[in-house]
Amino acid sequence: MMKLNWLVLLVLLLPLSLKAEPKVVLVSIDGVRWQEVFAGADPTLYQQSQWVKTPELIRAFKPGQPELLMPFLHKTVKQQGITVGDRSQGSAINVSNPYQISYPGYQELLAGFSDPSIRSNNKVANPNVTVLEWLNQQPQMQHKVAAFGSWDLFPYILNTERSGLTVNAGFMQEQGKLSEKQKYLNQLQAKTPSPFASVRLDVFTQEFALEHMRLHKPKLLYIALGEADDFAHLGQYDQYLAAIHRSDQFIADLWQELQNDPYYRDQTTLLISTDHGRGEAAQWRSHGKSAAVPGYKGPVPQIAGSEQIWLAAMGPEIPAAGLIRTTGTWQQGQMAATMAAALGFDYQAVQPKAAQAFDFNSSTRLAVSRKVPAADHQGL
Repeated sequence: MMKLNWLVLLVLLLPLSLKAEPKVVLVSIDGVRWQEVFAGADPTLYQQSQWVKTPELIRAFKPGQPELLMPFLHKTVKQQGITVGDRSQGSAINVSNPYQISYPGYQELLAGFSDPSIRSNNKVANPNVTVLEWLNQQPQMQHKVAAFGSWDLFPYILNTERSGLTVNAGFMQEQGKLSEKQKYLNQLQAKTPSPFASVRLDVFTQEFALEHMRLHKPKLLYIALGEADDFAHLGQYDQYLAAIHRSDQFIADLWQELQNDPYYRDQTTLLISTDHGRGEAAQWRSHGKSAAVPGYKGPVPQIAGSEQIWLAAMGPEIPAAGLIRTTGTWQQGQMAATMAAALGFDYQAVQPKAAQAFDFNSSTRLAVSRKVPAADHQGL
């Protein structure tokens, strides 16, 4: 009986023995406009046969009802955290790089500043140290940083040869000692065609990332989804919307998994954003230059709206403020210092070019009043 009592006591005390440590998960969804995020399907594109070949694919995503397109973002993240980027409500966040295409955007997002030498999507190793690389160098973070991306440029963006970061992107297979699921994913990915030359289907990025999270428990995990941007470039608005919806569903599953794991539960900050915006009306397919191609060196973007992005965040240190009305424009480069700060580090101290971290707590006074039932406000 005495032995049984000790076992019961051990089980009761085990959760208390787990030291609470902050973790961060960043998810980027490539090339998603703020218009869809905050207003749902675009009524000027939604029913145009030029852009929509499979109407039944998006029939449920009604214009003016963004919660149908991204239910997790609106019913959970927005209620339990903050969102930024709805220009119709005086909320704005922009990129600062002048090119407004993907590599410059990810450089700014992950290093904290715009580098004028990174002006194309060419496969050139990033000369800059990103916040992921720097954090991975800290003793308490070593081998606890990982990145998974659908685009095959991420090993260059994160300069894996120099940084030594754990990165799986493009059509890479997992290496080393593998779980049965990782072996299966490797086999399945090799047999599955992608409609894009340099971007794998997001489901592989998602599943590789989730399995790595289960096995290795990273403290900083970056997941970069890519389908939405590529379907947009192809002019497939139905597939673009469907990709956004799938991304939202994945983030919901990811958050549930984080909350089911004592290592992550109530200790994890979730950040969601994008690398660039897109044009409006007939220019919705493109961003930056009229056709974003490697080698573009124009100083002024030709597609208006490409600089406009958005942000969503929730976690133990983020207030449940909903949409934030910004005074001045927030900047994409603030994300790097924000990730470091959430983990207890001062990134600006070592990278003075980086923009300062978002001040989520002070921003609560700028929250847009929400007319929602109390149960919804609590995320119930």
